[in-house]
Amino acid sequence: MNAKFEIEVVDQNVVVTAFNTPGGTAELFERIAQEARSHVPDVTTKKGRDAIGSLALKVSKSKTFVEKCGKELVAEQKTQIKLIDDDRISVVKKFDDLRNEILAPRDAWEQAEKDRVAKHEESILSINFYKTAVIADKDSVWLKGVIRNVEEIVIDSSFEEFEEQAKIAKYETLEFLRTALTNREKYEAEQAELERLRQAEQVRQQQERDAKIAHEATEKANREAAQKAQLEAERVQREKLESEQREARLLAEKEAAVLREQALKIQAEQQAKQAEIDKQQAIEAERKRIEQQQAAQAEADREAEEARLANVEHMRTINREVFAAIESLSLGICEAQIKELITAIAKNQIPHVSIKY
Repeated sequence: MNAKFEIEVVDQNVVVTAFNTPGGTAELFERIAQEARSHVPDVTTKKGRDAIGSLALKVSKSKTFVEKCGKELVAEQKTQIKLIDDDRISVVKKFDDLRNEILAPRDAWEQAEKDRVAKHEESILSINFYKTAVIADKDSVWLKGVIRNVEEIVIDSSFEEFEEQAKIAKYETLEFLRTALTNREKYEAEQAELERLRQAEQVRQQQERDAKIAHEATEKANREAAQKAQLEAERVQREKLESEQREARLLAEKEAAVLREQALKIQAEQQAKQAEIDKQQAIEAERKRIEQQQAAQAEADREAEEARLANVEHMRTINREVFAAIESLSLGICEAQIKELITAIAKNQIPHVSIKY
């Protein structure tokens, strides 16, 4: 038992001696556990987390080896089966507990990392929600309120590596909602115009009904006048003058009714023409508004593209200056390696080193 120990037990004699010595397996376990616990890898790095996995694997291999040796002793020494089997079960459980103890820091770190990523992904999902929600039946007031809510969402460094993704989600959601708002406002304006035209049509139809009633009244009056004229013609001569006067009066009333009917018809035609003029003016105003909006958007896109190209050229200029400075140092690295080094610095792959653009 005085041999040099490592975390992974490979010497069968050591294990056999431990099983044959009272408290030997416990001492063997404690020595391995002390050696395993003396390693304190860094869970914040991949290398450190891999080291934890390697350490736990060695503990598992030691457990397996000890268990194997114990089983062999059970087969060879029937009289000590219970003693060795009890020791085997006990030490295996201890090895399992040790392995879990060794893995605990890494498992805790990985779970915390999953929770952090899930939190950011859920926040981005909530921003993107309105791009998939059913908003076709929502009016412009509701859409404006949603746009204000999205605009008030603060995207900053608290999103960590998801900051850019969150900014893109917010931008795309706002673009989607603003487009929906434009379409909805256009739809509501069209509905208002249709309602105005409907009411105008109702007025026109009422005027037509009134004109028809007046025309029917005139025809009825004419019929009655004809009947009266026929009756008056059969009357005595002495009433002839009175009958002629009555006919003249009825004729004047008929002409007045015709004139009224013509006036109502002309008025209805003028109102219909004016309604059509108003409609065309509204359509033309909307067309001009859309053209102006599209022109403003095109100008904004052009300015954004010019700014992006200028920034790209600015970064290229600085990278060429950095390349020239490194090359002038005569460090013995080729042009491709210098470019790879500059790319790594620009992508923040080298800690504490950056290029100021």
